[in-house]
Amino acid sequence: MTKLRILPALLIVAPVLAVPGAAAATGDLPAPTSVIPVTGTATVPPSDPHPPTLVGVRTGLHEQYDRTVFDFTGGTPGFRVEYGPLVAEGSGSTIPLSGAATLRVVFDGAYPYDVATGASTIDLGRVYDPRLPTLRQIKSGGASEGYITFGLGLVDGVGFRVLRLTGPPRIAVDVAHQPTQPFTADRFLGGAGTAAQVQISGVRAAAHPGYDRVVFDLGTATTPLISVSYTVPTPTTIHVGFTAATTTRGIVAGPNPVPIGLIQAQSVSLTVYDNGTVSAFIATHHRTGYRVMLLSDPARVVVDVATG
Repeated sequence: MTKLRILPALLIVAPVLAVPGAAAATGDLPAPTSVIPVTGTATVPPSDPHPPTLVGVRTGLHEQYDRTVFDFTGGTPGFRVEYGPLVAEGSGSTIPLSGAATLRVVFDGAYPYDVATGASTIDLGRVYDPRLPTLRQIKSGGASEGYITFGLGLVDGVGFRVLRLTGPPRIAVDVAHQPTQPFTADRFLGGAGTAAQVQISGVRAAAHPGYDRVVFDLGTATTPLISVSYTVPTPTTIHVGFTAATTTRGIVAGPNPVPIGLIQAQSVSLTVYDNGTVSAFIATHHRTGYRVMLLSDPARVVVDVATG
């Protein structure tokens, strides 16, 4: 048997849910929101004479997410799931997929054939076109030295999660559906309001089909009170207010102002006050609708500004 390579350790490891097969079928989960890489370890040692063998790939539509299931025998392998290009094993060439974003799935210590007989258990050359709301296509990058790679072609970079399931052994990757709430110019007020201090660890932005997204990454486990509205003096500026549960002065890391230069979102400037509040001002090209999402794991505030 080929000696297996071990995936390098990560600085950030997201939790992996282990759910028995029967329990997983009893009800739907909420949509995933995390976009950080997820890793997991194999359920059998590398020296096991019956290592995890990939025997099938299937997809399913859920109310708030699309699911891809990788079926195994002999337990489940180690894995890493993250956004990034799918490359072919051996040549290293990039493999294109349908969709605006690619979620890469790498299995470590898995085989597409029976190691005892050499008989193939799955066709890695098959292209899957489920055409679900988020999941558009699945391709494999091939297999080499105990590694098997796949790419999930998605309509956009959305939240995802990974579940290790049993009875039979399988690994499921869920990708969230696009937000369904409409764009509006009405004032938004929400958030747990339990964060003792406003901590903004970074501001980032990206263009998406139909909207520009501005993300405020928070350094707290929960969100402060959040208010979002267009300002009266400057009708094309969106004000995002962060109010902590105490009057501790907030902390803002990174550059200020933050240049963006997208279709609608032009820049973000931040002001820290002594009463526990922080104001962020999103300069837009012209007044349009927006929507707000408060996400967790990690905590962040998302403001989507419509470009249509």
